[in-house]
Amino acid sequence: MPAEIDELRLLVEYVCPDCKGQLLRLMCTACGTQFYKLNGIPNFLPKAPRFGCAARISEAYDEIYSHHSNVWEDQGRPREFIDFFSEVVAGLSTGRILEVGCGEGILLDALRSDFKVAIDISSRALQKTQQRTHAQCAVAIAERLPYASESFDVVVSVGVMEHFLDDNEATTEIRRVLRSGGYYVALIHTTLNVPQRLQQKVKEYLYPRVRLVALTKWILKKLYHPISQPLQKHYTTLTGRACLERNGLVIEREITSHDRPRPPLSGQHVVIYVSRKPNTSGNRAS
Repeated sequence: MPAEIDELRLLVEYVCPDCKGQLLRLMCTACGTQFYKLNGIPNFLPKAPRFGCAARISEAYDEIYSHHSNVWEDQGRPREFIDFFSEVVAGLSTGRILEVGCGEGILLDALRSDFKVAIDISSRALQKTQQRTHAQCAVAIAERLPYASESFDVVVSVGVMEHFLDDNEATTEIRRVLRSGGYYVALIHTTLNVPQRLQQKVKEYLYPRVRLVALTKWILKKLYHPISQPLQKHYTTLTGRACLERNGLVIEREITSHDRPRPPLSGQHVVIYVSRKPNTSGNRAS
């Protein structure tokens, strides 16, 4: 009985990702859409044909997480970065947190909050997340978040904006689920040309510090089940900022490798935006 009660309590937190109607045992009481669990995790991928590619992308990431662990460590996510990013978020709020595109939950585990919620497009990634944290997880996309409006104090995403199918809809949805005065902390990788990418890898693995073990792991990953991510959008620092601002968020801070003291970012192409939903109630996120 306690497990059943707990499941019902969790279902109250969800809404239909399409019409935002209340769910009862994963069926929308408004539009009648029935959602299901996949590997024990609610699957809220939208039914609309315009998001039909989401299922294919989900399968691609399931394949990645089936063959790799610590998938993004060699893409600027070492422990030093995880600790830094969690400190940035903790300085804003330790309240209700949603991570969009949580992957294996490594960052989510480090975030300071007693109420952590996460979505990812891969159910296999979320299985690993639930082994690492007690977060409430769901398969979903940012364009159709399965949560009621003003549910979270902070939303975070790391290297995910570039993968949004529609960055305007996704950002609007993130703003919707934020409480008044709440924060969206988003990291993006701006576009690099081929010489810049080569220079970045030399910096990561060869100079000024030789990291042969890390370099070997990176090469093996390229040879064994190579990771190919379906990027949807290429950003510059200005276009990333513009996306957030035109969808109703206020940029409070930009963090780059030029800051002092220098943050542990993987290169000049990495930007962290700290943005806020305008406060209409007179209360800031806590």
